[in-house]
Amino acid sequence: MSQLQARFFTENKKYVVDDVPFSIPAGSEVQDLSNVINKLLEAKNASHTAVEFDFLVRGQFLRTSLSTHMETEGISTEDVVEIEYVERITAPEPEECMMHDDWISSIDADTEWILTGSYDKTAKIWSVEGKAVMTVAGHSDVVKDVAWVKRDGLTSLLLTASLDQTVLLWEWNSERNKVKARHCCRGHTGSVDTVATDPTGSKFCSGSWDKMLKIWSAVPTEEADEVEEPADRPRKKQKTQQLGLTRTPLMTLSGHNEAVSSVLWCDSEELCSASWDHTIRVWDVETGGMKTTLTGSKVFNCISYSPLCRRLASGSTDRHIRLWDPRTKDGSLVLLSLTSHTGWVTAVKWAPSHEHQLISGSLDNLVKLWDTRSCKAPLYDLAAHEDKVFSVDWTESGLMLSGGADNKLYTYRYSACQTDAGA
Repeated sequence: MSQLQARFFTENKKYVVDDVPFSIPAGSEVQDLSNVINKLLEAKNASHTAVEFDFLVRGQFLRTSLSTHMETEGISTEDVVEIEYVERITAPEPEECMMHDDWISSIDADTEWILTGSYDKTAKIWSVEGKAVMTVAGHSDVVKDVAWVKRDGLTSLLLTASLDQTVLLWEWNSERNKVKARHCCRGHTGSVDTVATDPTGSKFCSGSWDKMLKIWSAVPTEEADEVEEPADRPRKKQKTQQLGLTRTPLMTLSGHNEAVSSVLWCDSEELCSASWDHTIRVWDVETGGMKTTLTGSKVFNCISYSPLCRRLASGSTDRHIRLWDPRTKDGSLVLLSLTSHTGWVTAVKWAPSHEHQLISGSLDNLVKLWDTRSCKAPLYDLAAHEDKVFSVDWTESGLMLSGGADNKLYTYRYSACQTDAGA
């Protein structure tokens, strides 16, 4: 078997080996290399416990033999090959399973509480351990999206967006466990499918089937705004008593030619929206003007932005996840495509504390965990759901969540791999 010269390096100080070239078989695969590193670590420290490692050659995970990988990537076998190693992540396992009475459309989780929206016309607040804490009922139709606004001690503000064309701003006291609708945000003329809070918690943006984006104040007041009703519009709406004081938008952003499916804030001055019109648009919040248009060939269902790698991830009806630079001058330039789903990609979310990792959900019933350094295949498929996946999220503490058409909300925990000594 032919040999290669390899030098191993890692950013993890705990597992550093000598910075010298080693001679290794060209046919080595991940497990072989992992054994080599563990033997080197044992030689330095007799009490070393075996660890499973993953390996990167020129920024791409090794998923074949070393010689095949180098041939595919066009790397010379004559030179010393630089191989980076990282602790392998174990397959995330479902931890808790929570039930709504109908499809789960949306999830927004933080360190303490999980907020979900459902086709049963309610939102629910859960503890991270999976206990149902509060049902938030008030919409006359399906809840399409939910978002936390901010937490101030025991008082939290949250948003629910609905097919009933309104967004409700709620105040929840977690000590007394009481929830109250503060404002009913009116102005859209179609289903409100997406809502996002700005980084300061003082404003939020909504996107709708009416093709519009609207920016609203997220600060509760004791005043109601006047809604201008067109004279010829039939007064069919007010069958029930409205919850909360009426609020109207601060600004409307028009430009999309089809429904707005997803909206987010890159920072407090910049908004990003995805649409069924095959575009993602970046907006200046101050002026309401459009800064950039990213153009795809299919409907965009979802977007997520990572401040760590400054990349936008999008999910489309053509099954692909694509990575974009929102500050690009070339709006058609896709940096990377992640292809493995066999149905529409309905949800995508970057890891809050890892610049290479994201999760996706699809109508193929699967949640996938990706590392952008291995774009040819996901790290893991999470096959807990028995039906379509509509929403995914990720908390700072590394808890992953997914919800879908089986009415179930799953939480998954993952950690770096530890194996038993001698394994």
